[in-house]
Amino acid sequence: MTDYNRIFSADNEKIKLYRKLTEDKKARRKENKFTIEGARLVSDAAAEAIELHSVFFTESAMEKYGEALELLIKKYPPKIFNIISEELSKELSDTKMPQGVFAVCSMPEAHKSEIYGKIKSGSRVLILDNIQDPGNMGTMLRTADACGIDCVILCSCCDIYNPKTVRSAMGSIMRVPAISDDIENAVSEMKLRGIPVFAAVISDSAASLTDCDFSGGGAVMIGNEGNGLSDKDAALADVLLTIKMHGTINSLNAAMAAGIIMWELSKGKEGRQ
Repeated sequence: MTDYNRIFSADNEKIKLYRKLTEDKKARRKENKFTIEGARLVSDAAAEAIELHSVFFTESAMEKYGEALELLIKKYPPKIFNIISEELSKELSDTKMPQGVFAVCSMPEAHKSEIYGKIKSGSRVLILDNIQDPGNMGTMLRTADACGIDCVILCSCCDIYNPKTVRSAMGSIMRVPAISDDIENAVSEMKLRGIPVFAAVISDSAASLTDCDFSGGGAVMIGNEGNGLSDKDAALADVLLTIKMHGTINSLNAAMAAGIIMWELSKGKEGRQ
């Protein structure tokens, strides 16, 4: 094995930075970096040309995921690679069964003006308002990626670089354009571009999701897991929509509801049977 830097102490500066970025949102924003864990996620970061600052792996991980790591080693300078002990891997891991592969990488650039500039009539956008569960957020980003959503706008939401979000998103966090904004401005930006805005609510008087016309694109607002959208925020929309349900169930998990809505949004009215 190439003679990479070997780290066995938790007091190593690179290890201390990894831990700080994993645990502290303010540190992530200050450094403009976040952490990822697992061979697949590290490989995804490389595939998306995300800048990697440090990569850590155990000797057993090199044996098990050697092909993926060899591709990384060919692409990035040797100085960023570090061999760590199994004990240190367990301390760094945020999972029950660590793979022994970790990295510190730069946050993808997401300039608000640039991303809004790419949104046009026909675009499909998800506006998330006060989503607080990192797992839900990750699932929504992954579904947005799968459904070809053009942009996700985060309004007073949890940090998308929380390790749980990153893990739940399964690499989609590096592919889906996501920006933060206040909800009033986000809606205003959509309307300036001729994109109809829909608010997902629980109401018998709201239009059924399957009756909504998404053939010209649309922006859908999804509210907080427990409280949904406030009446004030829902009133910003052009159309109130709801997912009609059978039996006595009157609501769905926010990520599940968002997934159903994004599927319909991605199809457009012409694709519906």
